[in-house]
Amino acid sequence: MKILVIENAGRIAACLSNLEVELACHIDETQALKAAEEFGPELVFLGYALLADQTPDYIRSFANALPTASLIVVGENTSDECVLRCLLAGAKGYQELQSLPHYNARLIQAIGRGEAWVSRKMVASLLDAVRRLVL
Repeated sequence: MKILVIENAGRIAACLSNLEVELACHIDETQALKAAEEFGPELVFLGYALLADQTPDYIRSFANALPTASLIVVGENTSDECVLRCLLAGAKGYQELQSLPHYNARLIQAIGRGEAWVSRKMVASLLDAVRRLVL
């Protein structure tokens, strides 16, 4: 599987180093988007800290440029509201950085099956958001 990591600290890539995947890493979000178009990743890990509140806008841009790639946001104690905005913008999931080494293989398998990687609590928030949009 081709995986692109977009972050400025190298910590996400380190959490994925035990996996047998084709890994590309970028610290600049603009260069990452250009490189992704050539690399063709199936999965993208985006560090929330890189763009913070601008992360949902970047996710929208990324999803428009590479609609077949699944994007997972990785953060540290990111608020539920921020995670919800990322998911509504097109992210397929969220993972806390400290737990990524323990869940990386299961996360990749789940995404490969077409599943989302979110907590049940976040599913409830997503359903509430959809309900507000529909009503």
